[in-house]
Formats: sequence, C-alpha cells, structure tokens
Amino acid sequence: MNELSRVLVTGGAGMIGRRAVAQLRGLGVETAVLDNLSSGLPMPDSAAFAVRGDIRDTGALDRLIRNFRPDAILHLAAVHHIPTCETQRAYCLDVNVTGTENVLCAAENAGIGRVALASSGAVYAWENTALSEDGTPLWACDNYALAKTGNESQLRFWTQRTGGIGRAARIFNTLAHDDPNAHLVPDIAAQLGHSAGAVTLRLGNLASKRDYLHADDAAAGLIAVLRDDRPTAAYDCFNLCSGIERSVEELAGEIANLLGRNIRIETDPSRRRKIDRPSQLGNPGKARRLLGWTARMSFDQALLLTVRPEIPCV
Repeated sequence: MNELSRVLVTGGAGMIGRRAVAQLRGLGVETAVLDNLSSGLPMPDSAAFAVRGDIRDTGALDRLIRNFRPDAILHLAAVHHIPTCETQRAYCLDVNVTGTENVLCAAENAGIGRVALASSGAVYAWENTALSEDGTPLWACDNYALAKTGNESQLRFWTQRTGGIGRAARIFNTLAHDDPNAHLVPDIAAQLGHSAGAVTLRLGNLASKRDYLHADDAAAGLIAVLRDDRPTAAYDCFNLCSGIERSVEELAGEIANLLGRNIRIETDPSRRRKIDRPSQLGNPGKARRLLGWTARMSFDQALLLTVRPEIPCV
C-alpha cells in the first residue's frame, strides 16, 4: 500500500467529513478542506488548509489543488438531504453530478491518481435480502440515488481515462449528535424536546427499516476505502454499514428509552415519503474481507452517543 501524505477532502466541514479530517490527522496525513459551509458546521480545526468554496467553482478547485498538491482526493461534498433533493431537483443534480465532474476533471488535470467518493446504499434496487456490492443490481428510485448512481459511473469513467484508482463508498444511514440535517433521529429528538410527561411523536412510515452506522465509523470506513490501492482493481465499491437494521418505530422507542421519556406515536400523512423502500439492509462483508474495516460501535452505542453525547461511550 502506498501511504498518503496529503489529502484534499471536499465537504470536509460536514458531519462525516470533519471526522475523516480528524482521523486522517491522527494517521499523520495532512489535509486540505474545501467546503461551502452550507451545513452550518464550522471548518474543522484539524485541517491544515481550509477554503470556503463550492465544487461548482472550477477556478477555486484548481487553485486549491495547485497550492496544496494533494496525493489523493476524498470527495464528500454533496446535497444529501432527501426532501431537498426532491424539491430542488436541478440544484441537487447540479451540485452532486456537475460538481463531481468538476472534482474529477481537476484531479485529472493535476495528475492526481487516487479519488474516493461518498456514494450511498440508496443506489441499490429494492431487495428483501442484505444488499451486496457484487450481487445486488442498482436501481435509482429517487433524485438523490440518481445522482449517486451517476457519481459512481463518473468515477469509473475517470479511472478508464486516467489509469487512476477510484473507490466508491456506499454509506448507509449515518448517526451523530451534530447531524445538521433534519434526518429521522434529530427530528425525533426535536419532537421529544425537554418537556416532562408523555409526548406524541408524529412520524411517517413506521415500518420502514434502515441500517444505521455512527459517523465515526463511517469516517474510518472512508479512510479505509481511500487507502485501498490494489492494482488489480482500478475501480471498486464498498458498503459501509453495520449489517443490522431497525424500523422507524423501533428507533423511536429506543430513543425514548435512552432519554427516559414516555411516547405515543401517530402516523402523519404529510411526513410519509411517496417513495420509501421498506428495507435497506447492507452486507458489510466485502469491506471486512478486503479492507479490514468493520463498524466498531454497536447500534446501542451509536444511538446513545447521538442522543446523549455527554455520556462517555465505553
């Protein structure tokens, strides 16, 4: 394995990106961050070099790469809030597809030979079994999944053009206390609030199941994906997941138990997604076998660290 010394992280101020930057620093890797700070989170202190900018700005990309001279790029910058991707469809595709093409072209122009990008478990067709990289077909069912499926093809085309190494990390549902988006766990926590007594939670599809992973583990998985430089695979993809899923109703109950709250749950038709797969369970076996990566936190630990971050997770 050729060790990396300098990595550009796009979206490095985001929930997962800032953790990847910190973990890279812990490995002795110098990082530069390009982020437009749209998530509301600040630039990470652990970055050696930070630029507020947009991946759609080719000039900013080229200048940053010319000044920093990275060995590799970890590309995380994206619009990934599903309702935003559906209501602002052209904006989502502009950032996620055109922006990714800009990153890949900048890497090509600078002679950078390794790029890893964050994809999603949402790229898979709906299946009743664990989704696997080499056995489950892809089928985009919403605008976000369409963009991520396209990103993987863009990266594969880049490896064919340049002879570089490209890796896609299919990240499943990620948890952390500083999630800036109105995803399910922050929404449940916000509805619970701090008031005493029983609370009525208004939720959408209660039976939908997802595979949850803490952002610390997702960041470690991304680094493992980035460091994979097997010459036998110019392009490859990996699931970053736990291999265990929970329903929305189960998740709400576990959060309420952790916070010591009594809840009632009502289905709110306005919160139901028109397109919502019943199950999204990943198979983490390939990442474990080829990268030596596996989620270190159990679901209970990840959820506790998310909703009660003041409690040390042992």
